Amino acid sequence: MTERKCLECGSPLESVAGCRDYLNEMIKWDFEDFTGVGKVHHLTVLSYNLQHPSLYSPKGLEDAKASLQEFFRHPESFNRHNEWNKKKLASNVRDWKITGTSENHGVYVSVPTWKITASDVVRAGLPHYVENVKAWTDSVLKSLIESGNIDSTS
Repeated sequence: MTERKCLECGSPLESVAGCRDYLNEMIKWDFEDFTGVGKVHHLTVLSYNLQHPSLYSPKGLEDAKASLQEFFRHPESFNRHNEWNKKKLASNVRDWKITGTSENHGVYVSVPTWKITASDVVRAGLPHYVENVKAWTDSVLKSLIESGNIDSTS
């Protein structure tokens, strides 16, 4: 039998829901211990969504890539992400949709090769969750740079 893979991130799929099950498991971990492991919640969602670009509108995908770069350029921004999101992403301050639709969604110029996916983070388990989310986020940035979807000099 052929192994099923996610069409967007290439991760092996073990359930009908696919990658969404991995995200749901991580979100469950986040909210069970929001001040502990949950401190990486926005990196989890950002990494997952960047590996599934159709979840974003084209503008939403560009904004997510900029957010990822901002985190690595200024790690202290990690602690201010809620404030930043309210100023930049609140529905009353932007005139564009974040979420993609079947007719209008984010697409990469060149398909990245993802070295770490949500399934890898979940399989490693809760004891290694925070360090693995940070490694995952780092690998997403590197894959986007290597594939030419993010300019490494910007």
